[in-house]
Formats: sequence, C-alpha cells, structure tokens
Amino acid sequence: MKPFHKPGAPGTTARKSSKTPPFIPAAALMVLVGCAATSVSELNDSKATAGYDPKDTDKLFVVDCLLPGQVRKLGAKAMYLTARRPIQTTAGDCEMRGGEYVAYDRANAATSLKIWLPQAQQGDPEAMVKVGEIYEKGLGGMADPKLAAEWYLKAAEKGDSQAQINLGYLYEKGLGVKQDKATALNWYRKASGLAGSDLQFSSVIEANYQQQLSQLREESQGYKAEAENLRAQLDATRQQLAEQKQQSRTIERQLDETRGRLKQEKGKASRNEALIQSLQQEVDTRQSDLKNQRQQVSQLEKQLKEEERQIKSRPKTQTIARQETVATPDTEEPGQVEEPQTQASESRLAEMEARMKSLETEYQANAAHINMEVSTIEEKAGQAGTTQEKLAVEARRGKLSRSKSELIAQGQQIKELKNAIANEKRNLAQPLTVAQGGPAIEILDPPVKLTRGTAPSFRLRSATKIKEIVGRISAPGSLKSLKINQMTVQPDKDGLFKSEIAIASASTPVKILATDRQNRRSLIAFNLLSPTQTAAQTFDEAPESTISSTYPSVNFGRYYALIIGNNNYASMPTLNTSANDAKALDEVLRSRYGFKTKLLVNANRHQIMTAFNDLRQSLTSQDNLLIYYAGHGEIDKSDESAYWLPTDAEPNNTANWLSSFNVTKYLNVIPARHILVIADSCYSGAMTQGAIVRLPKDMPEDKREKWLKFMMNRKARTVMTSGGEEPVLDSGGGNHSVFAKALLAALNSNKGMMVDYELFRIVSGQVKKSASMVGFQQSPEYSALQHAGHEGSPFFFVPKS
Repeated sequence: MKPFHKPGAPGTTARKSSKTPPFIPAAALMVLVGCAATSVSELNDSKATAGYDPKDTDKLFVVDCLLPGQVRKLGAKAMYLTARRPIQTTAGDCEMRGGEYVAYDRANAATSLKIWLPQAQQGDPEAMVKVGEIYEKGLGGMADPKLAAEWYLKAAEKGDSQAQINLGYLYEKGLGVKQDKATALNWYRKASGLAGSDLQFSSVIEANYQQQLSQLREESQGYKAEAENLRAQLDATRQQLAEQKQQSRTIERQLDETRGRLKQEKGKASRNEALIQSLQQEVDTRQSDLKNQRQQVSQLEKQLKEEERQIKSRPKTQTIARQETVATPDTEEPGQVEEPQTQASESRLAEMEARMKSLETEYQANAAHINMEVSTIEEKAGQAGTTQEKLAVEARRGKLSRSKSELIAQGQQIKELKNAIANEKRNLAQPLTVAQGGPAIEILDPPVKLTRGTAPSFRLRSATKIKEIVGRISAPGSLKSLKINQMTVQPDKDGLFKSEIAIASASTPVKILATDRQNRRSLIAFNLLSPTQTAAQTFDEAPESTISSTYPSVNFGRYYALIIGNNNYASMPTLNTSANDAKALDEVLRSRYGFKTKLLVNANRHQIMTAFNDLRQSLTSQDNLLIYYAGHGEIDKSDESAYWLPTDAEPNNTANWLSSFNVTKYLNVIPARHILVIADSCYSGAMTQGAIVRLPKDMPEDKREKWLKFMMNRKARTVMTSGGEEPVLDSGGGNHSVFAKALLAALNSNKGMMVDYELFRIVSGQVKKSASMVGFQQSPEYSALQHAGHEGSPFFFVPKS
C-alpha cells in the first residue's frame, strides 16, 4: 500500500508491504501487436476494455462451474447424455456454455462441494485436489485440514503433482497431520518429477534452513506471534464450542429415542421387565451425559467470551493516515468530537465482527444437525408400523420444525448484523469536512515515513519506553488548543511543541489535533513502531549467471507481462512513484528480455479484470507470464487476506477491491507454464519455499541442461513481495520506490539466465540496506503460491542475445 502524502509537502513516501509469506502478482503480459506497451491512461474509455461492460465486471471472476452433460451417439440409433462436468472458469464463460455456478463473492464450502465432490468420489484426481482445497481453506466455514490431507493423499497416490505439493505443505506446517518436514520434502520431490530421474532434487528452503529456524524463533517472541496465537486460540475455542454443541444435540436426540422406546415397552400388554430396566438405565446414563455435556458447553462459552475480551483489549493501530482541516461549531470542544466517536465506532465494529464469526459458526453447526435430523426422520418414518412409532416420528417432526424456525431466526440475526457492520464501516469511511485556513502541523522529529495504505510510521532504532515528539504549529497566536493523544500541549511563541509518548506496544498510535480560534481543526496521525529483529530470506550462494546460448536446445518459451502502476485514486491518497515504477519495468522487460507487455497506468477494477481475462484467453502452456502490481493495498487483519486497490476503490468498502484469493484463482486457470507475481504492495496466499526446486550449484553441465529441459515441463506459480505486513517505502530510490529501484537495477545488470529466487536474493539485500539508511526496516519476501497450480519449477529470466 502506498502512503498518504499531502500535495506539496516534503517527505519520503512509502508503500505497504504484504504479509508473511506474501503472494503477489508479478508482471503479466498479454498478446499484443508487436512489443509496444499500451497504457490504460490512453484507454480510459470503457470501449477500450471490450467484452463486458463495467457493470458486468463480476462475470470476469473465476468460479466453480458445473457444465451440462453432452449428447453423444452410440451406434446408428442410440443416443445418451454424459454426466455433468466440473471446471474452473470465469462466470461469463460458464454462462455462455450453459453451466451452473454461484457468484464468486457468494460461494462457500457447500456450493463448491456440490460442484466437485461427486467427481472426486468417482476417483478423478483433479476433483480430489479441489475437494481437498475446499476443506483446507474452509470457504466461509470451519477449515478441516485433516480431511483435506485425506483427499490430497488419494490424489497424490494417483500421481497428481498439485496434490503432492499441497500434501507436502500440510506436513511442513503440521496442519491436519503431524508436522514432519522430511515427509514434506519427500512429497515436494515427487511433485517435481525428479524422484524417478537421475537429477538431483534440491529445495530453495534447504539452502537457508537454519536461518528460517532462527527467524521463526524470533517471530514467536514478538507481538505478531502473540496476536496470531490469540486469534488461533479463539478460532479453536469457537470450533470446539460448535463441536460440543453438536455433541449435546446428538446426546439429546439419542435420549429422546431411548425414552420413546422405554415408553413404548411399558405400554405393551406383555412387558419385558429386563428390557425396561435396561432402557431405564440407558436413559439415566444419557441424562447424566447430557448434563455433563451442557456444563462443558457453558464453560466453553465463558472461555470464548474471555478470549474475545482479550482480543478486543489488544492495542489498535490506525489504518488510514490523514492531515485534514475541519470546521466545527463554536459549541464543540476541540478534540472531543471526532476522536471518541471514531474510537467508539472502531470498538463497536470489532465487537460486531467477533459476534458475527461466532454466530456463523453456530449457524453452520445447527444447519448440519438439521440436515442429519431430516435424514433420520425420513428413515424412521419408513420403518414406523405401530401407532406409537408414528406418533414418535410426528413428535420429532414438530421438534424439527421448531429447530428450522430457530435457524431462520438466527439467519435473520446474521443478516441484520451484517447490515449493521456495513453501516458501521460506512460511518468510519465518512471523510471529514475540509475548511481552508486551519492550523498547519509539521512533524520535525521523528522523521515519519509515509506509507502505501497505512498510517505514516517510524521504526524506533532501540528499545525504549518513551519517545519525544517534536513539531511546529503555524500561527501559534491564533491557536485555541493543541492536543497530542488527547493531552493538552502548549507550544512556545515560535510554534514549537514537544511531547513524550509512552511506547506500550509493537505499534503506538500518535494523534495530534490542533484547533484555532475559529474552531477549525487539523489532525495528523502516525504510528511509532517498536524495533524488531525480523529476518528476511537470504541465500548463501552467489547467483547463477548461465548465458542462455550455453543451452541452445532448451526452449524457454515466449514471455509476457501485465504491469500495473496506480498513482491517482478517486477516493484515496495519491501515490508518488507507482506509475514511474511500472513504466520503467515495462521498458526493461521489453528491451532487455524480449517480453511482450501490457502496461496499465491508473487502472480501475474493470480494466484490471479485463486484462486478466485476456491473458486467460490468449496464453498457452508454452508461455511465461509476469504480473507486476504497484499501488495501494490492504490486509484484512481479521482473516489475513490481502487486497489490491484499483483506482476506483473506496476506503473501508471492499466492493471494488481485488483480493489475493481471487487473483490466485485466476493464476490457476491461466494456461501459462511459468507465472511470477511481483507486488510492491500487499498479497497473501503464499505457501513455502520448500516447494520450489533449486538448480544445484555443483551440478555437471550436461545434467544442468537436462534439468532445465525438465523444468520446462513443470508449472511455476511463485510470488515476490516488497515486504511483510509492515509498511514499505514508496520513495527513497529517486523517482522509484526502494524496492522498484533494486528490482530494476538487478534486471538491468543481469547478463545471463537467472531464476526468480536469485533475483530475490539480490533485490532483498539491496532493499534492506537502502531502507536502513533512512531509518526504516523493510524485508522483501519470496515463496511458492498455494492452490495456484504450482508444480515446483522456478521462473526463468533469459536476456535477449
């Protein structure tokens, strides 16, 4: 994400980086006439993005589609209809082919399983992988990595490389299976196809294993790990609560059945006293079990409330930085209107979102119980012979009807809560009224760096409990009040002011509010970041520089790039360098590497999605694609999902945002052999470096050529981002960001074949060095992408001869 930067104000701007590990589109290329780039700034007419009107942009998103069966002829006269076929394609393509689908933003585990599960149960490996991914991701419900592992194993044993990659990831992370990195690497080796050859398998992760362990230890001691642990604990408690409630309903149903049998036996003319005694004991046992189960549910509900309280008590950081001048009525006390209202609104929003997640979990469990009860009642009704048995069935139907009514009421409650959350977000997004002539605030120390999409930030260089803020206010004679974090501060006759801020967390928000005698106000907000010791991925070996002419028999294929650089936003702060970064990358890829490129400058959602759709229709399995994005981005802290923000995006309104989840789905349907995503913003969805095959340094020349040919038949879906969750610099590299400057320099200086992880090693070292020179910490990241079709290969850069 890029920073807020007031027009005309000096300062170093910055972009927001992606989360760890990031998934970000690098540069994707479309087939164009010749090699010239096309800029969206020249194509802003909607006619330029032909195919779908902007109002139909949703039809360009990838969905799970169930195609109709095909009519086929058998012999001279007989005809038959084949089974319906599941595929992933765009909603528009699914419609044109007469398929059935659920819109991308409404799909969930149930709708996706309806598409893929029947085919998976018939033994189709691709469908098995899709079912595994549905369970692994959860898709709006509770994730079940254990069940995902079972489906991946079935497909992996059939030789499906994506299943082998996904299963290796679960073993590496210990999700649904016991953590075993040796087993993970074995599955990665099988997925690469090298297991049965005479070629050595070497993973990128193996080159730096000890440093990764060190990084994990350091992160586990920091604030981020603590927050993630709290969220994980909260999710686990919610899942456990739902399971215990389900168990309570099961025991209650069994108790009702036993009571019915007992009543029926007592009503018989010829009573079986032994059976009656046995049934009575069973009733007593189940009543005791139910009482204990309800006590466990009550305890879990109390535990859940306490964990939610702990989450809410964590310090909140600002998400949007701004300096604004606001006219207020004379009756308002400065500093008493916007700040408390904003904090209260943020608190309400956090509470409602936590409540929403809990209600949705409970709703899904109740719905599953009702579906099970429907099947049971149908079975009992078919078996009922006596009047008592039929009455028992009717009693259960009455209870089921009440359960359905309660479920409908619960669904209405969820709907109302969603509307309330949307309204609260709109309230938070309302801009302040701007007036001319308010006090101007200048921060002298610390030298705050503005960022893409987040509040300006300053990383403290040493651990300290107090940081002094020094600034200057214009026209001190007309100043009515100056408050820093709601504490009154008195500037001197020259307008200079100082204030000591207590550093109590990893990110300490600072808000400075100035009000003049006409009750016009200015507000500045930024964050003080505690020093951290995060270690980015590095490599010990020098980069490979093999000239492509050394291997004339290796066909690297054609290269395309889609390059997006957004500066000018309709509803968000303007950025400084994104467009320059995109144009410069477009030039170097075309002139030095022979890419065919499409350049989008200041692109809206419809233009970006149209470009993705063109790539899907144009590229082949022999092509390579690089996708690059620079611009605003956001990470949703509630579920760690990341978004790119087109120029028509609005703050706190995701309607026009592009999620990394949907971009990743597109990468899975684009037929290109190798795809690299480079994002100077944020992205999520990456998995591990262990799934990327590394060219061993000591491999003999004859086998190196064989190894390269082998990788030409394996898919690559990798991502490189400019940083982690922390802000990243938007300037500091002249007319470019620090990350873009290092990327351009590495591509310009390269003289031989280079793989993407070598490019990352060079760029990462330079970015960390350049950022540290201006008192900033920034660590680029690199990884393979999960659920995007990765098969182990890296991405290759080959300069023109």
